[in-house]
Amino acid sequence: MEEQKFEIEIEKVIEAIPERVETIKYERDFIENQIVMITAQRDEMIALKESELKECQDILTKMDEQNVISKEQFAQSVVEVKPTEETQSTSGA
Repeated sequence: MEEQKFEIEIEKVIEAIPERVETIKYERDFIENQIVMITAQRDEMIALKESELKECQDILTKMDEQNVISKEQFAQSVVEVKPTEETQSTSGA
């Protein structure tokens, strides 16, 4: 019967000065727990960001309903003032 293993040793490059390689032991239970905890944290962060995104989308919808535009849209919509006949005749004289 094969020996039961509960951990693994992995060589990992430690980026420091000077760079070195260390052997690190990882227990399976620890790694499985890490995956569960990291997944839960990720899911919480995604839920938070989805909530923030929905809030921003709701505000933008209200702005659309009230015809609120951005400063950039306003600047692009400003029509260039055309010279009047009076200013044309004085500049061409």
